[in-house]
Amino acid sequence: MNNNSRIVWVDVLRLMAMLMVIAGHSVDIYNATPQDDPMNGFWGAFIGSLMRPSVPLFAMMTGLLLLPVRMPASEFYRRRIPRVLIPMLFWSAVYYLIPWFTGVIGLDKSVISTLFPFEFSPSQEWGDAVHNIAMIPFTFNGYTTHMWYLYMLIGLYLIMPFFSAWVEHNDRTLVRTYIIMWCCSLLLPYLSQIISPNLFGVCAWNQFGTFYYFAGFTGYLLLGYLLGKGNPLPSRKIIAMGAMLYFAGYIITYTGFATLIAQYSYEEAPDLLEMFWQFCSPNVVLMALGMFLAVQRIKISSPRTQKVLANITKCSFGAYLMHYIFLGPVIILLQPLGLPTPLCVIATVLIVFAICWALTSAIYKIMPRAARYIVG
Repeated sequence: MNNNSRIVWVDVLRLMAMLMVIAGHSVDIYNATPQDDPMNGFWGAFIGSLMRPSVPLFAMMTGLLLLPVRMPASEFYRRRIPRVLIPMLFWSAVYYLIPWFTGVIGLDKSVISTLFPFEFSPSQEWGDAVHNIAMIPFTFNGYTTHMWYLYMLIGLYLIMPFFSAWVEHNDRTLVRTYIIMWCCSLLLPYLSQIISPNLFGVCAWNQFGTFYYFAGFTGYLLLGYLLGKGNPLPSRKIIAMGAMLYFAGYIITYTGFATLIAQYSYEEAPDLLEMFWQFCSPNVVLMALGMFLAVQRIKISSPRTQKVLANITKCSFGAYLMHYIFLGPVIILLQPLGLPTPLCVIATVLIVFAICWALTSAIYKIMPRAARYIVG
C-alpha cells in the first residue's frame, strides 16, 4: 500500500496494539513469578488485563487490509507466508541461543527467569538450545512465548483465500451467520469449566466439538473486514460506545484474572489462569471491538505525523519479533531506580519500543533486500 492510499487510523491502531503487546509482556514477571510486594501482583493483573485486545486488533487489521484476497491462492501464499515464516525461524533461533549464551559469559541460571519468566525449566546447556532450535517448525516454549502469534498468523493466511470466495461475493448474510456461530464458540472456555470439559462431543478421542470449525481468530478477520467499512453514526456516539464496550470487557477480564491468580500460580494451573485472558473470549472481544470502533474515527491531517506513523507501521513486525529480547535487560536496569511499578512499566515500554524501532529501521536501511527475511 502506498502512502497516498494509506488508512491513517489503521496506522494509529497498529501503533497502539504494538505498545499494548510490549506493555502486556513487561508485566509477565509480576504474573508468572512470586512477588514479595503484593502491589506488584496487583499491577501485573491490572495492566496485563488492560492489554488483552492487542493481538485481536492485529487480526482485525489483517482482515480489514487483506480481505477479500484478490489474487490466486498460490501467489498470496508466496507473498505472505515467507515474510512471516523466515523471520520467525530466525528470531526463534536467536531466543533459544540466549540462555546458552548467559552460561557462556558466566551469568547465574537464575537470570533466565528474569529474561523469560514463563520458562519454568531454564537451561544453559548447548544441547537444549540445539533441541529447541530443531523444534522451531513445530512448536515454541517459554523462551519464545510471543511467537505463538506467528504460527496462528500463518494459519490465518492459509485460510484467507477460502474465506474470500464468499466474502468477495458480498454475501453479508453468510458472513454474519459465521460471526454469530463464532460468538457462540467464545463461551466455550467458560462453559468447559462450569458444565464439563467434554462439551458438544469433545472427549478423549475427539477434540473437534460442534463449534470447533467456527472458533479461533477467523472471527476477528471477518469482524475487521465488516467494521472496516465504517458506519453512519456520529463520531461522538461511536467513541462513547467504544469506550463503554472496552471498559465493560475490561471489568470482566480483570476481575476474573485477579480472582484466579490470587488462588493459583502459572506452574499449577496455566489453563485456568488464562481463562479470562483468552483472546477468543467474550470479554476480550468487547475490549477489541471498543478500541477498533473508537480509533476508527481518529483523523490526522499532518503529513509529517502520517509519515512517522507509516514508518512505525513498517517497523512494527520487526518490533514484535525482537521486543522480548530487551524487556528483561531494561527491567533489570530500571529496578535500582526504585520507580513505582506503573512508571517502571511505562518507561520499559517506551525504551523497548524505541530500541526495536531504531534497530528495525537500521536493518531496512543497511540491508534493504535482506530486511524482509529478518524483520518481515
